[in-house]
Amino acid sequence: MSASELLKKYIWLFETINNNAPISLKDLIKRFKAHFNGSEELSRETFFRHKRAIEELFGIEIEYIRSKGGYVIANKDDVNEKSMQQWILQTFSVSTMLSENQDLKKRILLEHIPSGQQHLQPIMKAMRGNKVLKVKYNSFRRGSAIEMNIEPWCIKYFEQRWYLFGKEYGKPMPKDSKDNLYFLALDRVKDLGETDLKFSMPKKFDAEEFLKDYYGVMLEDENFDVQPIAILVDAAQCPYLRTVPLHHSQYEAYKNEHYSIFEYKLCPTFDFRQKLFSLSDSIEVLSPKELADMMKKDAAEMVRAYNYTEEQGGEYEFKIHKKKS
Repeated sequence: MSASELLKKYIWLFETINNNAPISLKDLIKRFKAHFNGSEELSRETFFRHKRAIEELFGIEIEYIRSKGGYVIANKDDVNEKSMQQWILQTFSVSTMLSENQDLKKRILLEHIPSGQQHLQPIMKAMRGNKVLKVKYNSFRRGSAIEMNIEPWCIKYFEQRWYLFGKEYGKPMPKDSKDNLYFLALDRVKDLGETDLKFSMPKKFDAEEFLKDYYGVMLEDENFDVQPIAILVDAAQCPYLRTVPLHHSQYEAYKNEHYSIFEYKLCPTFDFRQKLFSLSDSIEVLSPKELADMMKKDAAEMVRAYNYTEEQGGEYEFKIHKKKS
């Protein structure tokens, strides 16, 4: 049996137990046969083998509770709190669901995203061995490819892109700043290879803790430090922020029928301000004043740009896409 077929069965077992707990082994066997069209049966031995594999791969504990008369996910809350486990499960689950519905492929729309995932394996290998990576990187800011030796500290998936985060090898470890630390988008990596150089990870390094004060993949800002931020949000937009918080520090400090006030603690870097700008018709920055002033300045510059276009007169002439007359 292929690895993908096994994973399908693991995911099916997890979801079936999770959604129907407590569930007996007899019921599981019956559902298994129906789901897989009777092509094979789930024996007691196979079930326990899959149960052990699920625990080893995903850290999910399936236990029989005698008082309830069935199997349950024993550490359900723990699994929900571990973002990596949750992400793996969701990814495999969606992948399995899509592969089982190939006949609907013309009715399932997916977004094409830059990948760079071919670099993930060598990066993780270097991370495991604390080996320095030589990276050729296409820098949009510099307009050309640059080469640098990077200590791979961690990888991050953010807004549908994979990033490598690390320190430039040979440069001093920053104390009160993030100098010499970089996020490199993997889809812009032209070449990457492991060197013979070794590095030492910072003691007790925790990627989540180290980056907790930042919105995405930008570190520091010449205008701001880490600080409390308060934004007023129109009531119609609030459900979206409650469902998908902008940052882990988000706290809804006040709400009424017209608006809510959300508080954060982070460094308002450029990517965070861009996110706020995308919500600008629904939000108002209340504090700090410096951030509110910067948002006003950016909005004024946008208005000036549109006014300039109007002053030039005429409409843009499309080269490919033609407007209907």
